[in-house]
Amino acid sequence: MQETHEGEANFAVASEDQARADFYALLARLYAAAPDAALLSSIAACDELSADAASEGGRALADAWRKLIAASTAMDPAAAADEYQNLFIGVGKSEVSVHGSAYVKSPGTSPLIEVRASLAKLGLARQSGVNVYEDHLATVCETMRTLITGAGHVEPFAFAEQREFFGSHVKPWVFNCCTAIQKSPVANYYYRVAEFTQVFMAIERDSFAIE
Repeated sequence: MQETHEGEANFAVASEDQARADFYALLARLYAAAPDAALLSSIAACDELSADAASEGGRALADAWRKLIAASTAMDPAAAADEYQNLFIGVGKSEVSVHGSAYVKSPGTSPLIEVRASLAKLGLARQSGVNVYEDHLATVCETMRTLITGAGHVEPFAFAEQREFFGSHVKPWVFNCCTAIQKSPVANYYYRVAEFTQVFMAIERDSFAIE
């Protein structure tokens, strides 16, 4: 996503928010296209997360991240490309949809129309040359990254705006999407991607609920 106002971000993002933004950026990249050799190597070289003994969510995230690192270490780029093609593109119809419109039915409107309206309200627009729709999982993850970091804006978007976008355009369908990926016989590497996505999104959901 691209902020329509001019100017560069000059606001220091808190380390925990930067970590959230980085995970959203990674997920946006993984759902936008298959990981190439460089990305797989980059993930494989990442440090494991320290599991917070007092937090069930923290332990689950650390475990899911460790498994994604291991999967990235073992995954062949050509096999990952084939899996992405078969899982999310297919011939005629994908094995699993990564569009909100496939999971949320709104009489008289659609998740695509609603997310476009929200983006317009926030002053955001799809970048020219980007071919995926605004209700694509990659796009909503990239939008969340933008809201957290304020990319192109004078400062990050308000927490309430992050919560509203997540609650309206991510939470209603992302867990069903992750479950569909994990249930697919085609999913191998993306089983671990979906597993990590599910745990991370659950932490986001719970964090937004208590603020």
